[in-house]
Amino acid sequence: MSVQAVAAKMAEVELKDVAGKDASPAISPLTPKAEEKKSENNSSSSTAAALEPSPVTTSPNPVKMPQASAMKRSDPQQNGGEAFINCDGTVAEAPRMKKIQFADQKLEFNKRPTKIGRRSLSRSISQSSTDSYSSAASYTDSSDDETSPRDKQQKNSKGNADFCIKNIKQADFGRREIEIAEQEMPALMALRKRAQGEKPLAGAKIVGCTHITAQTAVLMETLSALGAQCRWAACNIYSTQNEVAAALAEGGFSVFAWKGESEDDFWWCIDRCVNVEGWQPNMILDDGGDLTHWIYKKYPNMFKKIKGIVEESVTGVHRLYQLSKAGKLCVPAMNVNDSVTKQKFDNLYCCRESILDGLKRTTDVIVWRKQAGGVWIWRGEIVRS
Repeated sequence: MSVQAVAAKMAEVELKDVAGKDASPAISPLTPKAEEKKSENNSSSSTAAALEPSPVTTSPNPVKMPQASAMKRSDPQQNGGEAFINCDGTVAEAPRMKKIQFADQKLEFNKRPTKIGRRSLSRSISQSSTDSYSSAASYTDSSDDETSPRDKQQKNSKGNADFCIKNIKQADFGRREIEIAEQEMPALMALRKRAQGEKPLAGAKIVGCTHITAQTAVLMETLSALGAQCRWAACNIYSTQNEVAAALAEGGFSVFAWKGESEDDFWWCIDRCVNVEGWQPNMILDDGGDLTHWIYKKYPNMFKKIKGIVEESVTGVHRLYQLSKAGKLCVPAMNVNDSVTKQKFDNLYCCRESILDGLKRTTDVIVWRKQAGGVWIWRGEIVRS
């Protein structure tokens, strides 16, 4: 007979026992010896009724199920607190339930980190970042995030403090990024090596406002190697590589830029580049026209002494054309934006690579090219994990 059938039959018998409780007493939860002692004091009829075995055939193993009868007793000392009596009078205890307690449940997390930089935490969670040009964010601590660079006094190893950047301690890491960029810019490196002894830019005082990246650092160091003096600010409040700015400041350049500037910080940095006692710039290297506009509006006498402007953006060129049509552009200006070289690099080389890089990052597609018959054939294959 199956266990289910036995259980159902026992339940039926128990219900009958409960209904006929007045006729026959329930089975005592005592042990067999205690039952025998009790039977000596009671009548023989009640003893026979109490010890009469159940007519239901059961399996040797006790069936553990909660029943509405006297066949269950509670024991507060036991885990589970229940025991069952078999039909033959033996007591079977319910299996003890062991409580599992993990070791980490006993730990008390009273000591928690109080100061964690936002960028440090994000970099520790995930080492991948879509912000490929600012991988030095992991070197920024909480004090850098809370304190504005304008409120901090920093000096490089030579004691120079004519700069304002995020953290001068990132200089070593920025230097490694500049060295990598030098390998990707062989033309400037060859020019630096060829004309470094002649100093063709001696006397040039260049004030610049561009993206401060590792590539810009190679340009600035090349201008300095050729004899020019440079002071630089950022043309974009988000594009500055803090580690590169630190490397430039450590190298003696007057750099005023950090990633995450406010609008007030942006114009403050430009003014710090321009408004220097005893230093008159004679050349402007601008990207966007903000530096040119600031000098024209705030320092008109300085603007008249500028010998040349180099503008490399559409917006900046548009502003120069406006000044020219109004008869207010009294300084020679060079439209680098429309040059063939810049158009090639923007639309054929650099932007092409950045577009492909963005596609690969967002679609997980490997893009590769094969030269066949003099034609570059672009193909893509889905990366299968």
